[in-house]
Amino acid sequence: MKNIFLLFLIVCSNSLIAQVLEKPQLVEKRDTNNQVVSKVIEVEEPPIEATEIWTTVDIAESRNTPEFPGGQDSLDRYVKEKVEAFIFADTSESFPFGESVYVAFVIATDGTVKSPIIELGYNAALDTAALDIVRNMPKWSPAINEDGSPIEASYRLQILFDFDIEMDEDFDFEEELSFGKPHWTGFEIGAQMNTTGFLDLNNTFANAPYWENNVSKSLVINLNSFQYKFSLIKDVFGITTGYGFSFNNTELTSSYILQHTDSTTFALSDTTQVYKRNSLYAAYMTVPFLLDFTANNSFLSAFYLNAGVVGGVRLYSHQRLTGKYANGDKFENTTKSDFNLNTWMLDATVRVGYGPFGVFANYAILSMFKEGVTTGVYPLRFGISFSIPL
Repeated sequence: MKNIFLLFLIVCSNSLIAQVLEKPQLVEKRDTNNQVVSKVIEVEEPPIEATEIWTTVDIAESRNTPEFPGGQDSLDRYVKEKVEAFIFADTSESFPFGESVYVAFVIATDGTVKSPIIELGYNAALDTAALDIVRNMPKWSPAINEDGSPIEASYRLQILFDFDIEMDEDFDFEEELSFGKPHWTGFEIGAQMNTTGFLDLNNTFANAPYWENNVSKSLVINLNSFQYKFSLIKDVFGITTGYGFSFNNTELTSSYILQHTDSTTFALSDTTQVYKRNSLYAAYMTVPFLLDFTANNSFLSAFYLNAGVVGGVRLYSHQRLTGKYANGDKFENTTKSDFNLNTWMLDATVRVGYGPFGVFANYAILSMFKEGVTTGVYPLRFGISFSIPL
C-alpha cells in the first residue's frame, strides 16, 4: 500500500512541475500597505531552430559633392596651369604674388559650371582672372542623390595667384635645372689663329705676312645672352638657337700699320717704331643654329655635344697701337675703320662639355675680309666655355 501511495505522489509531482514550467508564474509581492501586488513572469519558450537566408539589396550610389574630371589632383593641376599662364602674361611692374580669390559656383546636372560669383576677392584683375578660370572649366561629374539621379550642387574654390613651389620639401637646385637645358647661354674665352683657308690649318701667309698673328695674344671673348631649345627627341636631342656677342682681337706679329682703299686692304711695316701691342678689333652680334645632344635631363650632371654654325653681323672695328717713344713716353693710337672687313661672319662650331663647363672650337667658313680686297683669312677660334641654364 505504501508503494502505491509513493507512486501516486511521484506522478502528481511530475504533473505539477510540468504545469509550472509551461505556464506563467504568479508571484505575490506586498507593498508598504501590506497590499498584494501580482506580477506575471513570462517563462521563455524553448528555442526554435531557424535557417538564415541572405539576400542582397540594391542601394543606389550617393555622391553629394560634384567631381572634377580626374579628381582633386587634376583640378589642382588645371588651376595651377591657368594661374601661371595669367602671371606670365601680366605686364604690370609688381604682381601681387600670394593673394587668393574665393569663387563659389554651381555644378548643374549636366556637369557644366554656372553662376560663378566672387565670395572674397582682391582686385578687379585677379577677380576677373579667377572667374575666367572657373568659367572655362571642362564639364564636371555632377553630384547624385540616393536614387542615382544627378542633382545640382554648389562648390567653393580658392584660387591662389602664385607659383606652385613645394615649400615643405627641400629645394633641389639640380632638379630645377633639368629637362633638356641647352648649353649656349654663358661666357666663352679663348684664342684665335689665322689660317689661309677653310679646313686648311696653314697659318703662314707667303704673300701677306701681316695677317700672321700672335696666337697667345689674340683673344676671343663670347658673351652668349639668350638661348632657346626646340626639343625633338625627349628633350635630349634638339635644335638650339639664340643670340650673343663676339669680341675678336687679332694681334699682328710685327709693327704693321693697316691701309685700305675701297677695293683693297694691306699693311705697311713701320721701321721707325716698335709697338708693344698691334691689334685689330672686331665686334659681332651672333646667332647660333646648333644640333644639341644632351645625355640626360639634368643640366648639372649631363654630357653635352653641340655642332652647327654661328652666324653674325659686324658691329664695330678698329686698330689699336700701343708702345713707347724713344724718349720713354707711352702712346696709344686708335684708328676706327671697317678696313674692308666682311660685314657677315659665319663659323662652323663644335662645342662639348659636362654640366656647365666645356670647350668650343669655331672655324670661319667666310673669310674675315671681303672677297678680293686681300688674301683669304679664315680664323680658327678655340677655348673654354661656362654655360648658364637660362
